[in-house]
Order: sequence, then structure tokens, then C-alpha cells
Amino acid sequence: MKGIIVLNKFASEFNLVIYSFSSNEILQNEVIRSLIVIVFVLWIVYFGLKYKKIRECFDRHDYEKEPSNLMERLKLYASAPLMSGNGICMWRVYASIPLAIITIIFYKNTFYSSMLLQAYVFLFVTDALDGAVARALNNVTNIGKILDPFADKFLDLIIIGIVCLFSHNSFFVYCATAIAMIDIAGQFLRGKTSNPAANWVGKTKTVFKVITIYVVSLNRYEIYLDYIGGTLLIISLIFTFWSFWLKIKDRIF
Repeated sequence: MKGIIVLNKFASEFNLVIYSFSSNEILQNEVIRSLIVIVFVLWIVYFGLKYKKIRECFDRHDYEKEPSNLMERLKLYASAPLMSGNGICMWRVYASIPLAIITIIFYKNTFYSSMLLQAYVFLFVTDALDGAVARALNNVTNIGKILDPFADKFLDLIIIGIVCLFSHNSFFVYCATAIAMIDIAGQFLRGKTSNPAANWVGKTKTVFKVITIYVVSLNRYEIYLDYIGGTLLIISLIFTFWSFWLKIKDRIF
């Protein structure tokens, strides 16, 4: 009986999403613009970088060695040319705090929050661009292997925290807090593992987090998806813990 009730709740929320997308022009435009941004960046990643003229738009980040001192290392990160693979990683770091502040201010304004979403979508898709640029220019670095997942977390954890707080759902807030704590702990372990680059579990975790962020953020339109959003948050939490466990396992074994 309870299972039927839960399934009915899922069906009700799914129907609400379908109706909202079919009747809300701002929401429709939001999705179309997001798809355009994604397709454009992925075209560069998979096709554009094959052309010399496009590769010439990007830079290399060359350095002798990564310093052990934290402040010197941060200076090296910040010195990466903005159009290099490492520099594109830094876009997500540079934009995270300003984007978070503006998001909080305009969150409930559907027009402005819809426009802000495009900035977030673009920054998320650059996760594919930075590595592609580094490989195309033969400029894959040890810094990039650590900086890439760090930049992802720096952006994702801030945004997932904001959308869960605006959901007014305590379960969402608890899940977002747990994801943040485990991810931060995992980041401290990353540099001490045998391969600091993100693996498929980490990449899958990031994709689920982004999907979760968008689904939960539909509360901007008074679309509250407690069951669908809660399920996605649980899946994100499982992948986050899985990724963390793999880092621990690498250190132990």
C-alpha cells in the first residue's frame, strides 16, 4: 500500500513537471538556451579542437614544477592563462562566489534566475572543455588532475547548498550537508592517492549532482519535487560516498 502511494507521488510530480514545461514560456526558453550552450561547448570539445584555427584560440600552461608550499601552489594555479586547460578550470573557481551571491539575491525572480542558470550550465560544461584543451595542446599537467575536480566541487557544492536551502525541505538540507562534508574530505585525500585524476565514479557523481541541482531548483517556479528531488539527492550521496571510499581504499591498499 505504501509503495503504491509513493509511486502515485512520483507520478504526480512527473505530471507536474510535464505540465509546467508545456505551459511556462520562461521555463521552456531556459531549457532551450541551456541546450544551445551545452551543444556549442561540446561541439568545440569533440569537433572544433580538431581544427588548427580553433586550437590557436587556446593557450598552454607551462611551469617547471608544482611547489609544495600551499600559497605558492595557489599562485601557480592563479597564474594559469585563462584560455589554457588549467585556466578554464579556474573559471569555475573565480565565478563560484559571485554567482552564488547573485543567485541568492535573485533566486525567486524566475526571469533573472533563469538567465543565471545559463552561466552555471556553461561553467559546468567547461568541465569537459578544460581536459579537451589540455589534451589537444599536449598540455596535460599534474596540477590539472587535481585542479579539475577541485573546481567542480567548489562550484557544485555552493550551488547545491543554495537550492536545497530554498527548498525548505530539511531532508534536502541534510543530504546537501552530507554530500559537502564527504566531498571536502575526499578532496583532502585526492592529492595523496596514486592517481588524483577524476575517475568514472567521480564524473558520474558530478553529473548526478548537476541534474539534482536543476531538479531541486525548479522550486524557483513553485514546483516542489520532494520525491524526485529526494531520490536524486540519495543517488548523489551514494556516488559521493563511493568516490570517497575509493580514495580511502587507494590509500590503505
